[in-house]
Amino acid sequence: MGDAEGWAPHPSVRVTIDDVARVAGVSRQTVSRAMNGKGEISAATRHRVLATIEELDYRPSAFARGMRTQRAGTLALILSDIANPFFPAVARGVFDAAAGRGLAVVVHNTDADADAEREATRSIVDSGAAGAIGFFEALDDESLVALGRRLPLVVADRRAPGEGVASVISDFAAGTRAAVEHLYAAGHTRLGMLDGVVGVDPVRRQEFLAVLTEHGHPQPADHVVTGPPTVTAGAAAVRELLARHPEVTAVFAFNDLLAIGAVRALREAGRRVPEDVAVVGYDDITMAALLDPPLTTVHTDKYELGRTLLDVLARRLDGHAAEHRLLSPRLVVRGSG
Repeated sequence: MGDAEGWAPHPSVRVTIDDVARVAGVSRQTVSRAMNGKGEISAATRHRVLATIEELDYRPSAFARGMRTQRAGTLALILSDIANPFFPAVARGVFDAAAGRGLAVVVHNTDADADAEREATRSIVDSGAAGAIGFFEALDDESLVALGRRLPLVVADRRAPGEGVASVISDFAAGTRAAVEHLYAAGHTRLGMLDGVVGVDPVRRQEFLAVLTEHGHPQPADHVVTGPPTVTAGAAAVRELLARHPEVTAVFAFNDLLAIGAVRALREAGRRVPEDVAVVGYDDITMAALLDPPLTTVHTDKYELGRTLLDVLARRLDGHAAEHRLLSPRLVVRGSG
């Protein structure tokens, strides 16, 4: 019967209709018809599906049945840090797009902790959520693929971990290159980076090092200081960077919070921004434009990111294959560099 032999559900999630369909070798619509006694399928197919349901101990929820009719449903949104000002606009985009489809959204906060992310996945499946959108910073690819086998899943700002998991990601490589090339064009030849120690996909750091190498920068990897993506960490990181390399005249930060911390620390140390040290951030959060001087940064359309995440998830709920969308950022030049 199908591929049931040797197959077992991942311990953190439960069996879904997609699992039954895969093991029985039929579509999820056929599974639904077999459960509901519809006459559009043969008796042999119905018997095979019902036997698979019993073997896998599949227990459909009333919620899931409602979701299949597209009349009601609840989605999960997993955020890595609800206090990060990057996320409100993203969440609003998700909420607005979901409301337009008559869907509700439940938010989970994980603080970028692997155990918290794992617990969130269990909670999502146990609650009968129809699908999930996740900013997963710590969970391994295998766990995400397992979750994606049990409900439609879209990962945000992270490359899709495997087949069946959709993704929406900003083009971090293009955004980073634009920022660093801007600093070189402004005459800076000694650059450093403040890198946030989150995520499993270090595209920004890799692209920063690639551009520096292309420009013949000496020992580019030694010009990267890492820390949590916070204002306090940004201040500490820029102090460490300049203590190590006082010749640095320009700093690129993983996100705006690190950049804001750097600007504050530089001013406290009597360094002028941008005359002595230029600073460029990433994300263009609201407070970036209010900084003194206003922060030069890479703009990510956070609201559009949220709407796109929901759109990709909705298409998965409608039966489409997993999609992978790349959003284009743009450099916003202000007063800090």
